[in-house]
Amino acid sequence: MERHLTVLTPAPVCRTRPGIPPLAPDTAVLTDDPRLAAHVAALPLPSPPLVVCTVPAGPGVTHLPRAEEGAVGALWDRRPGATGRRPLRHVRALTDLRTTPWPQPPGQPLLTLQELLFLAAQHLSAARPDGSSLAALVLDPLRGGVPHPHAALLTGFVKCASWELPGTRAYAVVTDSPRLETALDELAHESGATGGLPVGYYRGGARGAERLVPAPLPVPPHRDPVADDTVIVAVGGARGITATALRGLTARARPVVWLLGSTPVAALADRARELGDTGRVEYLRRRLTDSPGLPVTEAGTEWDRLRHTRRALDTLAALRRRCGGTRVHYLTCDVTDPTAVRAAAERIHRTSGRVDLLIHAAGIGRARALRTKSLTAFREVRAVKVDGYHHLKAAFGSPGPATWCTFSSIAGVLGLPGECDYGPANDTLNAAARYEALRGHDERALAWTMWGDSGLGPRSGFTDLTRRTGRLSLLDDGEGRRLFTAELTAPPGLGNAVPIFLGPPERRTIDGHCPGLAPRRPAFAFLDSPTRLSLGGPATSAVWPIDLRPYSYLLGHRRNGTALLPGALAVELAVASAGRLLPGTTASEVTRVRFHAPIAVTPRHTRYELHATYLPHPGGRGLVRTEIRSVALPPAPPRPRPGLHFSADVVLGARRALPPPSPGPASPSAGSPAGSPGPASPSSVPPHPALPGPGSPGSVSHGGRPPRRGAAARLARPFDHVRLSHLDQDGVHARCHLDLAGQDPRHFARMATCWLVMDAALQTACFVAPGRLATPRAIRSIRLSDGPANDHALAIDGADITLAASPDRHHAHAAATTARGTRVLVRIEGLELA
Repeated sequence: MERHLTVLTPAPVCRTRPGIPPLAPDTAVLTDDPRLAAHVAALPLPSPPLVVCTVPAGPGVTHLPRAEEGAVGALWDRRPGATGRRPLRHVRALTDLRTTPWPQPPGQPLLTLQELLFLAAQHLSAARPDGSSLAALVLDPLRGGVPHPHAALLTGFVKCASWELPGTRAYAVVTDSPRLETALDELAHESGATGGLPVGYYRGGARGAERLVPAPLPVPPHRDPVADDTVIVAVGGARGITATALRGLTARARPVVWLLGSTPVAALADRARELGDTGRVEYLRRRLTDSPGLPVTEAGTEWDRLRHTRRALDTLAALRRRCGGTRVHYLTCDVTDPTAVRAAAERIHRTSGRVDLLIHAAGIGRARALRTKSLTAFREVRAVKVDGYHHLKAAFGSPGPATWCTFSSIAGVLGLPGECDYGPANDTLNAAARYEALRGHDERALAWTMWGDSGLGPRSGFTDLTRRTGRLSLLDDGEGRRLFTAELTAPPGLGNAVPIFLGPPERRTIDGHCPGLAPRRPAFAFLDSPTRLSLGGPATSAVWPIDLRPYSYLLGHRRNGTALLPGALAVELAVASAGRLLPGTTASEVTRVRFHAPIAVTPRHTRYELHATYLPHPGGRGLVRTEIRSVALPPAPPRPRPGLHFSADVVLGARRALPPPSPGPASPSAGSPAGSPGPASPSSVPPHPALPGPGSPGSVSHGGRPPRRGAAARLARPFDHVRLSHLDQDGVHARCHLDLAGQDPRHFARMATCWLVMDAALQTACFVAPGRLATPRAIRSIRLSDGPANDHALAIDGADITLAASPDRHHAHAAATTARGTRVLVRIEGLELA
């Protein structure tokens, strides 16, 4: 399983289908805000919508304080001015969270709004009208770039509905727009979006979307998760995955453990022990024989409770063996009852004095198709997760737990069929963890996939369904314990607030339903998974380790006898990091490039890291600031700060065709490599009267300065690809012969730029004499074209690549000529040589 995190990244809509008007004919608008309701009702529309508000509003608005089964269909049939039998086609749910405090629980009007959205989705699922849509619009300031947790009650539902309403377009918008009209325009804009999750986040008019990025935990661990004096409260912890996870924690220490569960263990203990391993069918046979009038469902419920009690007793016995009989406690507590939760918290604080780790793992899973799910079941599932969370927050608020860990679900991140109650409830807790982390609290929500041994699946039959569909992985208990313990070692913060674990089944699910949400796993990569990921506002930052040793071809790039990273490859890493940090974006230009110090391919006692930070721009897509730094490793003495080797800004935007190069003299195709040692030959760089070269034959002066001596360059394939062919008053002219023979095509096919061609252009500008190259110090701008994506594509195309550098060597470019014409591949401006 690979650990990922959800980040918000810029994501302009790639429109591949027509949009839907926000208030089209045959629309029902549902809201919990009387101002929004009155505003919509007053809009001059040719076909006014049915406007329903869960609190009293003005004229033209239907007040519905409580949701009931079939309520939406009944309201639509009785709507004012209804003529004929026009079906309900479009549903819009609107809410305003701009002044909603946190951690205040969601009010009943908002919960009723979510229930009405659920009922409306059921209505669309049954009626299946042509061209239908279901959308949610949330007004939210997006403080710190993070949506308010209550927004997920609606957006999380839309995620799940998108699975179960194949003929209905489901989408949602969370926006900081202060004007409803602008927000409605954004909703129409979002209706044309495809790929990823069906939720767009609009900040200052710019669209963002959730993406999953690889984020392995740092090694060694940040901290030990528990110690002998740790006080743990586990809600829903007497059985299932929580009990399994606790057993993993207590293998390392002897903490004090408080288990809170809804099962009255003490009252049922004797009967549970008598039950032993009796199966359900055998128990029902015996019970119905002893009590002929007993309903079968009641006998089945008894068996479930006794089995739950038996598992709780087994958990308590195992934990007491490890931690000590007086250090493990069980309290009967229903988290949906605030009085019971408060009483449990008071007892725990009175006895233990504090809580170091609180695990909220209570939950009930009732996966069932949207059309057949009852409103009562919908409310019960939500109550355990969402109401339980807020009851725990209130009861354990002062003093609060040092660390809060929610057991959430992948259904909250992706939405899943059959989980239209469980999905949004968990997504709300995921959003709560991010919001709390933004406030500086150590809170995290683990978005688990299915646990095949201890999870909800074995008790509900859902495991067999999952196994048949292949939609999710099935974690065994050993790996689940390992992942849980590792998460508790992660440093607190927004970057570790909501981890999600993906295996091959999850990746197939994502590729099939929400393509583009997670990057495809690379065959080879310089940048695989970041070691650190930080989120702050809409900006994100990441740190990738750089290990060049696996790429043996880099040993063919030597200067003064040492294998060094080519400067062009450093630029490639910068562009690639921008694409990894902000999936779906492209780089149009790289600016402010500086080569501060060499980067060794095989360093001793040094580790390189690439740091990338997204800096948004109000008028555009912003840029990614990148740096390559080095950190000393033992036995080298520690440095006061990391060494800086490279820096550049990657400007985001669409690549465009670059202006064509000015015509230059014809240059023969033959020549010698720019870095080849040995004397110059007339066919390589003939002496030119305008550029006299004192010293060795073929040396070149630069702008009237004394000639640079340069560095000795020994270049092997694929870097010996420049054939210098002509030098005149217009500068240096050359050709690039790409030779990727013997190289792994998958490796070069994954590159973000034509960096080998860029390297050839730099070699041309840095030419001093055969076998000697000047050293680039800085570049003002490297402009990238919309031509072939990388060197691999160029090599396949068989392009004739010409290179040119200005006489002062401040500018260079590379152009490719094919049967389709000539195109500039890269333009380098403002080159400074050392």
